[in-house]
Amino acid sequence: MRNHGMKRFVLLTLLALLPTLLVVALYLVKDPFHVVRPYKGQVYNPGDTITLTINWGYITVESYKYFDPQEHFDSFIFGSSLSGYYFIKDWQRHLPADARPFHFNASRETLYGMFNKLRYLWRRGVNIKHALLIIEDEMLMRQPMDDDVLFVQHPQTAPNVSWWKFHQLYFNAYRHPEVVAYLLCPEAMTQRVLDEGYATTDLSDRIEPINESYYRWADSVINVNPDAFYTPQHIAHYQLPLKELPCQPKITPHVNNMLRDIAGLLEKMGTDYQVIIPPHYGYEAISSDDLYAMELVFGPERVHDFSHDPQLGSDLHYYYDDGHLISRECGRLIDSAYSTVMLPSPFLKPQ
Repeated sequence: MRNHGMKRFVLLTLLALLPTLLVVALYLVKDPFHVVRPYKGQVYNPGDTITLTINWGYITVESYKYFDPQEHFDSFIFGSSLSGYYFIKDWQRHLPADARPFHFNASRETLYGMFNKLRYLWRRGVNIKHALLIIEDEMLMRQPMDDDVLFVQHPQTAPNVSWWKFHQLYFNAYRHPEVVAYLLCPEAMTQRVLDEGYATTDLSDRIEPINESYYRWADSVINVNPDAFYTPQHIAHYQLPLKELPCQPKITPHVNNMLRDIAGLLEKMGTDYQVIIPPHYGYEAISSDDLYAMELVFGPERVHDFSHDPQLGSDLHYYYDDGHLISRECGRLIDSAYSTVMLPSPFLKPQ
């Protein structure tokens, strides 16, 4: 009788746990956020037209780990998504012929995240020969976002992010009823997950071995017939009021220390590097005090401020949206940063 009672208890327990086990099994099988199964050299499956939200900082690290044993990368572009369209083919014009570049960026990157990636490479014994740092004005005040599935740092680069915390965040995000329903019945739930912001159809083309995304369609239209891309609807959607100059300083003592940590690590590795402060539609420009502080940290010969360019800051036709500069202009800024002709700073240096 005792054995019969125990078997009954186990059976009832399993029945009670069955819904939870099925939910966990669905998560493991579907891997909706691309964080469970190992990266195998490709993010999207052929024919994909929609994806649940992806943490590109995580994919960047996994992509590097997958391709580096064959590619032996030694040159890196660091920054947020704004750095993604500074194409490696444009950067390579200014690098030695044997340089092996890779995009090591993340969505809404922070200075702390950038430093962690540099330290991760240094601890792996990587000799970073060349680096291009894209540091926009907003990055100077952006706090680490370790509790957001889109921006949480990879546990192997961030000392304060455990694997348990990392996967707990994603499993909790997966448990939203809309997400589970979409995985079970995508035909009926596609519009719902798009409306709720859990998914996107904005799937860029990719060159996987160098972790580079690009918009083949957008670039082709902009180059051939810009009006077909910059429609009145597009301009109305992204157009913003221009901000008044001068901009307020954002570099606190803590931020200044973080910049110095980044510069110190690059110096320790003997890296040849340049820093681009990119333009942003609406004149989200760096302040004169912040520019001067960055020049003191990195050296004025390495810091190239384009955030005050009056044309780039006020014309939406230089952007895919209200923040991401089109690849053609990114290439032009790279050429300018590596030019032997040093343009004067737009500010007088404080005395």
